[in-house]
Amino acid sequence: MLDMTRFTPPPVSTAPLRASGQDVIPFVGANAWIKAAMHCRFNIDPLFSAAGVDLNASNIAMVRKSALLKLMQQCVDLAAPANHFPLVMGEHFAFDHLPALETFLATSPTLRHALPALQWASMTMPNMSLRVEEHGATSALILDVDIPDPDVSAALRGYFVEAIFAAISKIVRLALGPNTLIHHIEMRHQPLPRFFELTAGFPAPIRTGQSRDAAVFATRMLDTPLPGASPGLHQRAQELVRQQLPATEEKLDKQLERAFRQQPALLGQGLERMADRLGLHPRTLQRRLREENQQFTDIQTQCRLDMARTGLMSSQCDIESLSAQLGFADRHSFTRAFKRWTSLSPSAWRRQQLQKSKED
Repeated sequence: MLDMTRFTPPPVSTAPLRASGQDVIPFVGANAWIKAAMHCRFNIDPLFSAAGVDLNASNIAMVRKSALLKLMQQCVDLAAPANHFPLVMGEHFAFDHLPALETFLATSPTLRHALPALQWASMTMPNMSLRVEEHGATSALILDVDIPDPDVSAALRGYFVEAIFAAISKIVRLALGPNTLIHHIEMRHQPLPRFFELTAGFPAPIRTGQSRDAAVFATRMLDTPLPGASPGLHQRAQELVRQQLPATEEKLDKQLERAFRQQPALLGQGLERMADRLGLHPRTLQRRLREENQQFTDIQTQCRLDMARTGLMSSQCDIESLSAQLGFADRHSFTRAFKRWTSLSPSAWRRQQLQKSKED
């Protein structure tokens, strides 16, 4: 039986939620929350009502970011101590709102062919983004969770990170089976003790207190053939996904940024190579950038700077290797550019950041 004695229903909110405004987002994972609550033996319906979530709406239900945060904390509290709600929800996640996306993933020839799904998932879940950054033999799937409220605790934000990595872990197990290609998982926050007690199914060790939320893996995993490959069905699923996605086109600067992060070698290969990567004629790329009041070199430089800063924050970072990854001819070229951007050499900038972190 469901335990109805552990929860007193809060007042029901009857105010309708509209898709306008940055605080209201699509609640695309509602089914996963329901399944996880059933597994954890509590009734989530009163919580949904209090959060203003209308599952009977003709379109995808909407939810306020603030209500979603409260909903997560309530579910974590009700599931404890027997279960850790983010892990259970991740295990029960499915693309119910976009079934063709699950088919697209299941029929991909390789994980590299499945990478567009990261962008599509981000388009339907505006408070989250996933991207792959390739760095030689080692790459990373990086997760960004948009919770701009400074009063939100690291632990509460971390619950969403845990749920997403649990879902990714399940997908990796289903697609590849047991493997040693995932080196480790990095998390910025410190999870609760029961999180570690219940993560035996994760495909790699977990490191906490890191500068990012990421799954670090061998780059060759991207090109490992998958057993469910079906090129024809894969192409058809891709067409269906694009029909079902919101009718919004990602701005070109974001497309360029994502391409640079996924394939850093493009940083040193010029506009023509990038145009080819995006399936555009170079003149078309230039024209569209002008229409958006953007410059290719400005976007390229900003990405180099951002990726350089991220790389330098890692204590294992080798500046010589980082220079090559960012498309510079040698370390001296990288140092000159970095000093032009920040007035400091890469080594001096890293020492400065380490000192600041100690002071904080």
